[in-house]
Amino acid sequence: MSKTWNKRVGRVGLLVTAILTAFGAGAAAESTHHPEAHARREVEIQRMIRNLADDDYTVRETATAALVDTGENAIPYLEKAAESSDAEVAWRTRAAIHMIRWKVSPAIWSRIGGLMQYFEQADTATRERIVRIVRMTADEDAIPVLRRMLRLDEDAAVKRAAAIMLADLGSEGLAALVEEGVEVTGLDPYDAAVHVIIGNSFLSDGKYEKAAMHYRKALELEPGNYIALYNMACVRSLGKNIDEAIEWLEKSIEAGYGDFEWMEADTDLDNIREDERYREILRRGPRPKLLPEIIQ
Repeated sequence: MSKTWNKRVGRVGLLVTAILTAFGAGAAAESTHHPEAHARREVEIQRMIRNLADDDYTVRETATAALVDTGENAIPYLEKAAESSDAEVAWRTRAAIHMIRWKVSPAIWSRIGGLMQYFEQADTATRERIVRIVRMTADEDAIPVLRRMLRLDEDAAVKRAAAIMLADLGSEGLAALVEEGVEVTGLDPYDAAVHVIIGNSFLSDGKYEKAAMHYRKALELEPGNYIALYNMACVRSLGKNIDEAIEWLEKSIEAGYGDFEWMEADTDLDNIREDERYREILRRGPRPKLLPEIIQ
């Protein structure tokens, strides 16, 4: 696959229809640990919870961050501590639970933590607004939160709002949608790069025909997109369709693809390496780019 991957594709400005399918049941079940290791972890979590009541603000902040970093394993202990008569301990443990459950970074929490604490109890319209606020509060840091909302919220309207906000985040958000099993239609018709990005996600997952479908959509919008052409060569090579792989590779080079160093290292093309036509492509090297005609 081409190493070219746009870090951002700009604001996608979507009209999105999010068809949500086959969501996982959440985090995988915790693997069985040695009893001694489990006991040590419990002691450490309890120590951090006690530090939430420390007179030193820095110690309290450090303990809160450490509990959040511990993740799902800390939640049963935090739920017990949330009943503490110490108001700050109760507040901090509830905050840590929500930060873990919704994958909220400290930066986002510092801005909208109060909203997230009441997210689960809020009505649908309020939760939709919170989804949009999360997006407006952060860029890439919002992706884990939006993914969690998409996965855990049972309301279709909230899921749809989370899908739209992820799509608005460009390539990283679109990749997250693909990973969450969401099909996004209605993309802006001019943005071939979006289809290349989604195609790359499918190609990495070994879903070659789905990848090819998106590369073809990119080429319908932008016939000279040499990355889509090159990646079609990768798809066909991986599928051991040698003739088509060579044809697509030729087309990509004619359109301007010239990274022969990467091409030689790209394992996606291993199935065509011994073909004489591939060796001839290497001998010819990159094609000179044609200059546009100057109209007098």
